[in-house]
Amino acid sequence: METRANGNRPLYLRVLGIVGIIVLALFTTGVVLGILALLRRAEARRKPLHVFGEDPAGHVIDAASYRLRVWGKVSEELSLTLEDVQTMPAEERDAPLSCVVGSTDYATWRGVPIRDVIQAAAPRTDATHVVFRDDRGFSSSLSLEYVQTGKPILAYELNGKPLPPEHGRPLRVVAPDKWGYKWVRWVTSVELTDRGYEGTYESSGWSLDGDLNGPKLESEKPKGQAEAAVPAGQ
Repeated sequence: METRANGNRPLYLRVLGIVGIIVLALFTTGVVLGILALLRRAEARRKPLHVFGEDPAGHVIDAASYRLRVWGKVSEELSLTLEDVQTMPAEERDAPLSCVVGSTDYATWRGVPIRDVIQAAAPRTDATHVVFRDDRGFSSSLSLEYVQTGKPILAYELNGKPLPPEHGRPLRVVAPDKWGYKWVRWVTSVELTDRGYEGTYESSGWSLDGDLNGPKLESEKPKGQAEAAVPAGQ
């Protein structure tokens, strides 16, 4: 069988050469696109993050008297100081903060996985959701299943510096792959519950799970997929 072309060069080597060129081109394109994405994010991190809410910069919580309450469906209720939280093993998250009104900010957050915080309180087997509240009445929730992935953290640093008041000092939820209303600032309470929970935004119709790649509104979910939830304040 004829296996050679263009002199003495085997045909299969020519084919391998062409395939190699294609693979190299695809790899090079991927590397270039990846570098460009990193440069865009680095540039974005130099810009101030969007700030929402009523006088967020004036919302100052004294770190010395601060306490984080971990309670609800747990075996041991906890009252943690900021120092207690900061002594736990910390991790960083490079996660975009996307607001449902359209803005997206990029930053590096450092803090403690929420999974580790609630694990110290020994969650009960009937716990299914985690509710976060600030000291002004704002609230939201995450499923315990998502929290147990280790992705969300309670952050106390932003881009290598202490978290500023307008972004939730002392502690803020950082929830990768979730809309910004799940990123509760000034967290003072972490409650484990046995049902879904309608927080401040959710009670106005926004999605209970808050997935970035899912429907924004609970009413947009396919029939049968909407979650049952307890309204805020109950």
